[in-house]
Amino acid sequence: MGGNSQAEAIPQKEELVVKRYKNKEKKEQMVKLTRISIPYPVIAVLFYLASFTSVSAADPNEQKATHVPVNNQITNQVSDEIKTQIQQAAKVHQWPAAEPGISLRLPSGSHRLTECRSALDVQRIDRRRYPAGRLRFEVNCTAPAVWHLTVQADVSLIVPVAIAARTVTKDEVLTAGDITLKPTDIARINREFFSSPQGYVGLRALRQIRRGQQLSPSHLSPAYMVSEGDKVIIQASNEHFSANMSGMALEGGYAEQQIRVKNTSSGQVIKAKIAKPGLVTTLF
Repeated sequence: MGGNSQAEAIPQKEELVVKRYKNKEKKEQMVKLTRISIPYPVIAVLFYLASFTSVSAADPNEQKATHVPVNNQITNQVSDEIKTQIQQAAKVHQWPAAEPGISLRLPSGSHRLTECRSALDVQRIDRRRYPAGRLRFEVNCTAPAVWHLTVQADVSLIVPVAIAARTVTKDEVLTAGDITLKPTDIARINREFFSSPQGYVGLRALRQIRRGQQLSPSHLSPAYMVSEGDKVIIQASNEHFSANMSGMALEGGYAEQQIRVKNTSSGQVIKAKIAKPGLVTTLF
């Protein structure tokens, strides 16, 4: 009996294996039929929807790529303001065109500020004469959030600066050969200077100017109409007559100014008023 039971169990196992194989084969045939039976228009629609979904999902990333960080916004607009001020100064002072070197320092934490929707309000708040050297700017935003901060800028700018080519004595009238123009970074200059010969040729030195010294308008004055040592005509007159005499100016002066003059014939020193170059007048 035991042997017969084992013999009967073996065919049952084989039958079960055959059924499983047939079921698996049917499923594979159904999958193949399902794949083959999908119409091509449906496949095209599915591809279209998939591509549309991928593009829509990429839009936020594209927006992030075009988003300008607030630090860039601050840096760009402060730099633009510096360049505008340099252009204005160059026009006033007749500087040649020059590209500035700009280095900005923003406060720590500025990157956490909200980006301004409109242009920033940028105001320079330092007291330097020219837009070069260490400058300070106040930057304000009003929307969508209100904030303000101070930005420090180090600006270098190379322009021609007038330098004495030789030692100039007091009361000398300057010529083009007395001065040389030297390219200089005006970041180190905070007083007026000359950048072209038209500014100083023909002016009188108020004091001695040493060789190599930077020339400033405070060193100069318009040339005298009559200078010390000039030969002049002394015109003396009253209600009845006038006379002309030769003389020499003992000091310089401008029109209508009284100066001391020496009569070369008598040696007498008198006060006379400057009428024009080479002529002084006095009363008997």
